[in-house]
Amino acid sequence: MKKFRDFESAREFVRKLGLKKQQDWVDYRKSGNKPDNIPSNPNRTYKNEWIDFGDWLGNGTTRNFRSFKEAREFTRALNLKNYKEWDEYCKSGNKPYDIPYTPRQTYKNEFKGNGDWLGTETVANKNKSYRPFVDAREFAISLGLKNAKEWREYCKSGNKPYDIPSAIWKIYKNEFKGFGDFLGTETVAAQNKVYRPFKEARAFAQSLNLKNNVEWQQFIRNNKPSDLSVRPNTTYKNKGWRGWGDFLNTGNIAAKDQVYRPYAEAKEFVRKLKLKNTTEWITYVQSGNKPDDIPAAPWIIYNKWKKK
Repeated sequence: MKKFRDFESAREFVRKLGLKKQQDWVDYRKSGNKPDNIPSNPNRTYKNEWIDFGDWLGNGTTRNFRSFKEAREFTRALNLKNYKEWDEYCKSGNKPYDIPYTPRQTYKNEFKGNGDWLGTETVANKNKSYRPFVDAREFAISLGLKNAKEWREYCKSGNKPYDIPSAIWKIYKNEFKGFGDFLGTETVAAQNKVYRPFKEARAFAQSLNLKNNVEWQQFIRNNKPSDLSVRPNTTYKNKGWRGWGDFLNTGNIAAKDQVYRPYAEAKEFVRKLKLKNTTEWITYVQSGNKPDDIPAAPWIIYNKWKKK
C-alpha cells in the first residue's frame, strides 16, 4: 500500500506546479511526472482535510460555494444519469468553482445521495416513498418484460419511475414472490408453485401430440399454464418420471428409465426370430418391429450377457 505525504506537504507541492484548473491536474497525473507519494485522487486520500480543487491547486480560491439548493438546481440541469457522469463532468474542467466536486462533504446536513443531487431519483433509496407493491407489480406487468435480466436492463435505461424500486426483492420483502409473479410471466415463483399430479400432467401432455421436450417448453412459455411445469423432468423426478418419451407418449423412453423383460425371457423371444448374426439383429432393431421391452443393446442392459 502506498504511503502518501501528509495533506499540507502534498498540497504545498501541487500548488508550486502552477496548475490552473482541475483538468490541468488530470493531465499532470497522467503525464508520469507525478511523484508516487502524491495521490492521484487527493479528494479520496485526504477526506478529512479536503476542501476542493481550488484549494488543492492554489489557484486563488478557497471558495464560497453556492447554497445547497442552488448547487443542486444547477447540477440537475446538466441531466447527468449517474455518479460516473458527474465525475467525468467535474474532471472536464467545465464545472464552476462554486459548485463542489464532493457535495456529500460540503453539504453534510442536506445531502441525501447522488440520486437526489443529480435529479435521477427524488430521494435516496433509504428515504424514498415507493408505490404499494400491488401498484408496482401492475406497472411492471404492463411493460411486457420476460425475466429478471430484462428487468435489470429496463432499470438501467433511465425510464423507470422514481417510485418504483430497482431492488424490488429488498423493498417488498413480504410480498415479493419472484420475478415470475412480479412481471406476470408466471402466477408464482417456481419454488412456490403447486403443480398438477404427475398422472394428470402426463395425460394432458400426451393429448397435445408434441414430438419432444423443446415443443413442450415452447407450449408452456406461450400459454403460461400456472400448474404445469416447463421442466417436468425435475418437478416429477421422484414422482413417476420415466423420460420424455413416456411423458409425451412418443414411445422413446430413455434407456435408463425403460423396464425390460428379464434376460431369460428376452433371450427366448429373440432366438425365435432365427437371426444369424449381429448385422441381421441391427436390421431387425431398425425395422421398428422390436417390442419396447426388448433392449436394442442387450450387452449393456443385462449383466448376464454372453457373447456366445
